[in-house]
Amino acid sequence: MASGVVAVPTPLPSNAPTPVEPAINQKIDLPVPIGEPVKGIKIPQYDEEGKMTFCLTADTAKKLDDHQVELGQLKVQFNEKEDKEIVVEIPHSILNLDTKILSADSETVIHRQDFEIVGQHAIFDTLSREGSFKGHVHASFLNGAPVDITTKP
Repeated sequence: MASGVVAVPTPLPSNAPTPVEPAINQKIDLPVPIGEPVKGIKIPQYDEEGKMTFCLTADTAKKLDDHQVELGQLKVQFNEKEDKEIVVEIPHSILNLDTKILSADSETVIHRQDFEIVGQHAIFDTLSREGSFKGHVHASFLNGAPVDITTKP
């Protein structure tokens, strides 16, 4: 297993989206050989103005093919419009490098300073910042009672 931290890329990449090429059309480039696990990976994503919109950090990553990467101990950080940081933590997930859809087959935790949501399985669109949970979901809100929600598998 390769080790070290792989940063993808920290400065604004040369293939950064422009008004002609929006972020939705930009494929995430992961410079890792297919099938070769690596330790420590960081994938920042930028908007059209070059501002980092979110950052994926994982303890382990293994590119399954040209379109998917398996991530272990994933942490996704991003700020909302109100500048409140949201953190998503997932022990095991698959990221589609083309669609930027993150699929979690393990317990997923989303927390912000005023809430925490824990779900059995999740799907998260990193572009629209929308996601859904499947299975048992537990939500806790600051100054509020915990809420249990069960969805159909």
